[in-house]
Amino acid sequence: MSYKFFKDYKKEIKENLSDLKVIYTDLDGTLLNDRGSFIRDYKNNYYFDVINLLTGLEDRNIDVVPVSGRNAYQLRCNVQMMGLRNYIAELGSELIYNLGERVYNTFDTNGHIYDTVNGGKDLIKIIELFKKAFPGKIESKIEWSRQRKYSALFFGEIDIDMANSLLRSNGYEGLVIVNNGFSSLMELDIDVERLNIYMLIPVGINKSSGVKLDKKIRNFNTENCIALGDSIEDLKMAGQVKYCFLMGNALENKKYMSSGELIKYDNVYVADGIMNRGWVEVIEYLLE
Repeated sequence: MSYKFFKDYKKEIKENLSDLKVIYTDLDGTLLNDRGSFIRDYKNNYYFDVINLLTGLEDRNIDVVPVSGRNAYQLRCNVQMMGLRNYIAELGSELIYNLGERVYNTFDTNGHIYDTVNGGKDLIKIIELFKKAFPGKIESKIEWSRQRKYSALFFGEIDIDMANSLLRSNGYEGLVIVNNGFSSLMELDIDVERLNIYMLIPVGINKSSGVKLDKKIRNFNTENCIALGDSIEDLKMAGQVKYCFLMGNALENKKYMSSGELIKYDNVYVADGIMNRGWVEVIEYLLE
């Protein structure tokens, strides 16, 4: 798999991005480090360059919209700390404006028939199903999915294709589990080389769902939008934006980044910088 690196195309990208209005950004491993910190980098050293860039973006009236697997309650706290106001929660399920003043579902919730939040019976069954199929490789706790409306959270290292086949064969064909990237947010007693964040969500929902609805509501054109992320789920935003930028750490997950998802798009570029340093690499140049 060959990648297009931002450093090789940045002059061309900047020339073709004349009317930027919104930046859709993943949080963990992108705007934040893998420990969830806004002001520390991938080495866990203090790093404040993102803060300075947010000032420049505000001066130019460019909206920064976090798009995350985190729930709406968590994201409200996150964006308040960053001085932002709009966000997309639960991997694209909900679009929220002005810290909760307006909330939109991005899909037909009447079709969501599974009880997968707040200790729901389906979530309990799925946790048991996955633990049996992948012993010592995956973990989920009921409390992790409280405050969520449509998704459930797992951590571990499993075969996604096998997991989704298990869901379908056990009557959960309306649900899918997806890999939302590496994480150091948890320290768990499971046997994995690298801890992954997994999200159990309704089929058809992904981060592009929230981006698509936001563009429609606020009358943005694709030319007005860019996206940044570090996972295969972030890559799905590429179809809704002018350019999509992956952080350098995205290439660590070679299995998923060599999948067919990447070759669908010709507007994806990889930064050299890791996590929030890659975010600064891209945005700093575009603001110059």
